[in-house]
Order: sequence, then structure tokens, then C-alpha cells
Amino acid sequence: MFFEVLPLRAVVFQTLFLLIAIALEAPIFHRTLELDYKASMQSTISVNLLSTFIGWICFFLGQPFLPIEWQVQLISFIFFEQFHADSLLLNVAPVLVVLTLGMFLGTFLIKLQGLALLDRLLERKQEPTGAIAEKPIRFRSKQTQLIRFRSNSRIYAVLVANAASFSVILLLLFLRLLGQIYVPY
Repeated sequence: MFFEVLPLRAVVFQTLFLLIAIALEAPIFHRTLELDYKASMQSTISVNLLSTFIGWICFFLGQPFLPIEWQVQLISFIFFEQFHADSLLLNVAPVLVVLTLGMFLGTFLIKLQGLALLDRLLERKQEPTGAIAEKPIRFRSKQTQLIRFRSNSRIYAVLVANAASFSVILLLLFLRLLGQIYVPY
């Protein structure tokens, strides 16, 4: 039966993380992109579901190419939430840091492209980019350069929203890890 090996805990936590990301990113999209509440919530839900779907597809397509030791560690972590006792355990931390950074950047790019695709499909008007062209570049102050960076609010909104959701989710995972270590069952 298919449901005998369903990683229910992973599905529940993925759903929880999606709800947290949507709740954190929607107000940021509302303020930065100047969307109404409904449109910001719908945009946030759409880009988060898209990035989650593409993330799981990449996971399932890339997993068979991992060394067998890493596959055992991965399956042990997904099903039992612990790493298999192995000498490979010493090498897991740097790999997790690199993978987390890659997931952040990949999620950022997917959300940015998903939001652009959503704007094209819904025929939303595009904001003008870079309205500051009065002074030559060498005479601009740091504040003017910051304003120019924020003038492309889609990139800024997705970056801040993605950073906020990743930070809170990592904090929750860290607190959960502390709870598993210091609270015996």
C-alpha cells in the first residue's frame, strides 16, 4: 500500500511552514507592492505553492544521483527525523548550510519569476523602474542609491519576504531541535 510509507510528519511540517510563509509574506507584498489585501494574499499563496512544488520536484529528481550514504541519511531524516549513526554525520553540517543557502537563493528566484508570471497573466501594470536620472552617477549619495534599489519594489519585496519567512522557519526548526534535545520523551 502507498500510504504505509507516507511521511506524515514531513507533510504536516511542510504545510505549517507554508502557512507561516504565507502569513509573513502577504503583508510585505501588500505594503511594498501596493496591492490590496486579497491580491497580496493570492500572490503570496501562488508563489509559495509554486516554489514548494518546484522544490519537491528538484528533490525527487536529484535524490537518486546522491551517493548511497547520503540517500540513507536523507531517508532517515525525512522518515525518522534523525540522522543515521555514521561517520558521514560529521560532514552533514557544512552540506546543510550550503543547501540552505542554495534553497534560499533558488526560492527567491522562483518566487521572483513566479510573481512576474502572475503579473503578466493577471495583466497587472508594471511599475516604472529607475525614475532617478537627474544627477550623474558620480554625484549620487548613498541614500539616493538605496532609493534606486528600492524603486524596483518587486525584487525588494520578494527578497525581504523570503528572508523574513526563512528566518522565522529556521528559528522554529532550531527551537524544535532544542526541544528534542532537552525535553526527553
